[in-house]
Amino acid sequence: MRPDRGRRAASGRGTLTARISARLTVESTERIIALVVGADQEDDAAPGEGEDGPPVLGKIKEAPGNVSLETMLTEIDKLLAVRAVGLPADLFADVAPKVVAGWRARAAVESPSHLRTHPLPLRVTLLAALLHEREREITDTLVELLISTVHRIGARAEKKVTEQLVNAFKKVSGKENILFKLAEASIGEPEGTVREVVYPAVSSGEQTLRELVHEFKTRGPVYRRTVQTTLKASYTNHYRRGLIKLLDVLKFRSSNHTHRPVIEALALVARYAAAGNTTYYPLGETLPVHKAMGGDWAEVVHRTDKRGRRRVVRMVYEVVAFQALRDQLKCKEIWVVGADKWRNPDEDLPQDFAERREENYRELRKPLNAAVFVDELREQMTTELTLLNDRMPKLSWLDIAERKSGAIRLTPAEAQPEPKNLRRIKGEVQRRWGIVPLIDMLKEAVLRTGCLDAVTSVSGGGSLSAEVLAERLLLVI
Repeated sequence: MRPDRGRRAASGRGTLTARISARLTVESTERIIALVVGADQEDDAAPGEGEDGPPVLGKIKEAPGNVSLETMLTEIDKLLAVRAVGLPADLFADVAPKVVAGWRARAAVESPSHLRTHPLPLRVTLLAALLHEREREITDTLVELLISTVHRIGARAEKKVTEQLVNAFKKVSGKENILFKLAEASIGEPEGTVREVVYPAVSSGEQTLRELVHEFKTRGPVYRRTVQTTLKASYTNHYRRGLIKLLDVLKFRSSNHTHRPVIEALALVARYAAAGNTTYYPLGETLPVHKAMGGDWAEVVHRTDKRGRRRVVRMVYEVVAFQALRDQLKCKEIWVVGADKWRNPDEDLPQDFAERREENYRELRKPLNAAVFVDELREQMTTELTLLNDRMPKLSWLDIAERKSGAIRLTPAEAQPEPKNLRRIKGEVQRRWGIVPLIDMLKEAVLRTGCLDAVTSVSGGGSLSAEVLAERLLLVI
């Protein structure tokens, strides 16, 4: 690059960063600068060292932990710390996403001491880009934690109840044949007694029928109600604190009026979150009704109080609301303000998508008729699932059976013969140089070819010399 062209590019970047930094209020600028001021010991101190723990900037950069209540609360604190800076929503509205991503990557790898050496407009812009992108990323993380946590509550409840009932559970096979034999025997002797006609028609007689009844009770409505009760207890005693706090920091929206009741239910849950140990919602309160409240949950959500009035149990209603939220988030019927992955799905389409509908569908090679699309997809899935069902029993390396460690077990694959060319290369290397460690060959390749000259840092700085970079890469390897 010629020097004059480089100066013009630098001048252009300087003008852009000056324009971005000028959009911030004085208070926001001071908060951004404070992120790197006072972090002089960040490079030398151990993580978590000091009375106040990790610096705020380091905390914001941290990746999330495993799915847990503690991780959820930590990510909420991160999001609140980012929002406390007070960045305008349209700060980077006229800047290309790739440029913002480059600024964010640069700020993420540079140390606070390095960031402090930049001119003020550049320093503020880099940190603002990092905060802007991290706010979206943390919001996405919280949505994923919500989905995983609600799933985990239900899965653990089912596992716990199943383990409690497994000793008394006996699976009765051939239910269709039993039903046929009972019907045939009953029609043949309609005047006979159960003990004389029905019991002899079934193998093992009365005992088989008792096991069949027990299986229905353990796997039918009684089983479901037990799971629901266990799920409610797990939610109330542990996970509720984090999920309720999520309602304070995340804003849920829906472009489909069909799912408005779920949004309204969440607002009701948030409004009564601090109501203490109140069992029911007040009688005069309007309770949004959505599809998730039906089915198996209908009998658990509603309960008759001591005065014979039909009431809505508050904690159960909260569980059902979060389960409905999880289902609608996964299909993007409900979206989250300020998220990236879980943003408004209308933003995923070009603004003129509706006007150019036929052209866009033709480019996507999809039919305009939704029914045709569904039929084609159903036919494809049916064909593939049928093929899978027919082929799986014939696979010698696959074993599917009921076992506590997991139903699916794969037989270890046999070692493949070594490729001829690889064997020849090994032989030639050994003939020329004897037994040489591969790291020595890598070192020689680096020294002789100068391949590290093409390596650049994420930030674009490239402050390390080729010798230091080579040494560090070899030590890492």
